[in-house]
Amino acid sequence: MAKAKNLNGLPGNLAQSYLSTLGYFDGGYKADWINAIAQENKISELEIDILNKRIVPKQFEVKALLHDLEKLKNIISVELENNGFEMSFIKSATLKFEIPILETNSTIYCFPQIEDKNGKVYKPKNRIVETAYETNFSVIKKRLKQKSIIGQIKNLLNNGSR
Repeated sequence: MAKAKNLNGLPGNLAQSYLSTLGYFDGGYKADWINAIAQENKISELEIDILNKRIVPKQFEVKALLHDLEKLKNIISVELENNGFEMSFIKSATLKFEIPILETNSTIYCFPQIEDKNGKVYKPKNRIVETAYETNFSVIKKRLKQKSIIGQIKNLLNNGSR
């Protein structure tokens, strides 16, 4: 018989899996990417919708942060199946982050939760705290600089061909 009580640890497990050092991608860990984008854009909150693979605000929808969302969805699926539930039992699965906007900040706070079709919300007792290892994350800065150079070249080409 299916027992929803067995799903209590799932949200924390999802957050830990997402923020794990095994999630290193293109020069940084998830916390590095989140912290760098937040600091660069002065955005202190974001929400990741695991089931629909979306991140709000859009500035955070980069390949490095979207990369492992399918893996998290599979973790949910396996956990539900192991406990006698269909995937449709879960209505939403989110990771909400708070990032203090300070020049020297390197800590992010994650508040994971899932909600079942009956409206029951599962979340850990405590927030998940993660440290960005790279506080001066050069990959982001390099990408932003490249975009601006590419944008400048495109503008030059477009304006020059008139």
